[in-house]
Amino acid sequence: MRRFSLLSLLFIIALAATGCRLWPGPPAPSTPLPTPTPPRVEDAGKRSPVVEGRLLYARGGSIWLRSGTTAQRLTEGLRATQPCWSPDGRQVVFIVRDEAYSDLWVMDADGRNGHPLTANRSEVAGFTPEFAHSSFWAFQPQWGPPEGEWIYYISHTRPEALSSNMSIWMIRPDGTEEHRLLPMNGQVESPVWSPDGQMLAFAYMPYETGPQLHYYDPNSGQVLDLGEKVEGIERYDPAWSPDGAWIAYAARQRGPTESTDIWVMPSPLNPLFFGDWSSVRLTEQGAARAPAWSPDGKQMAFIAVESDSFDLWLLNLEWAPGQPPKPAGAEKLTSGAQVDATARPSWAP
Repeated sequence: MRRFSLLSLLFIIALAATGCRLWPGPPAPSTPLPTPTPPRVEDAGKRSPVVEGRLLYARGGSIWLRSGTTAQRLTEGLRATQPCWSPDGRQVVFIVRDEAYSDLWVMDADGRNGHPLTANRSEVAGFTPEFAHSSFWAFQPQWGPPEGEWIYYISHTRPEALSSNMSIWMIRPDGTEEHRLLPMNGQVESPVWSPDGQMLAFAYMPYETGPQLHYYDPNSGQVLDLGEKVEGIERYDPAWSPDGAWIAYAARQRGPTESTDIWVMPSPLNPLFFGDWSSVRLTEQGAARAPAWSPDGKQMAFIAVESDSFDLWLLNLEWAPGQPPKPAGAEKLTSGAQVDATARPSWAP
């Protein structure tokens, strides 16, 4: 059983209370007032953008499915977040949070047959130091493409001094063979495989710097920089395009006027990656993150702050042969919904 110190747990709980981030993300609004439980099905109306396919997101402790102009709540009675489609679109992996721990769950595409894959709650009774020492957190699950034979996520390593790092772990969809994939001396977040399963992109924060993008090449066993590091800019939330040629990500400009927006760059699977190029900015919100490509690559969903609410947005993209996409207008999919900003949307046909 993996264990970590009480001080480490208190540190993680403090992070979870501020959005479960391991480093500062986009500026957050003030805490909203509680809202009544929304109905099971909501229709956004004819003026709302039409979502082609099926778009998952988290809101109010539930997993929601948006298709067309209709949103359906798939989970109830669980503190559910961070959903992700399986490669075949038949199942969803997600996180269920509770007091001092969280677990991986899997359910069918329609929300039925939900069940846990991990058992991170301590067997010790009551909320005691012993309970804290033997409970764990799991976050940000993703199916491994192209066949979905593994689920990847981040969780704690064994304690080192007074810290407990987040590393990349893997587990079978039936809950067996759980083990750590990639130990690193720092914090890891947002692991995501290329569509062909050749490379794993993630955000990594050594203790002395802010988060930057890296990728892991299983064939060589190397961890390499993903794009150029620029002083004062933090990069996280990588997302591969459906063809694997491009990576969208969130970049935070530190300084007197901080801002976070979505950018795109060639991926290591794109020959342009090894030449001269510059990233292209896709959003202008100043507080945007968590990009998710549509299955055909013509649109992108993301989360942004407006009027003290995290909401889901839809960005149209224009393409030219051999060139990165250009933004062609963004529209809101939700308004005042307080979407979970730590939960990247997930899109399937």
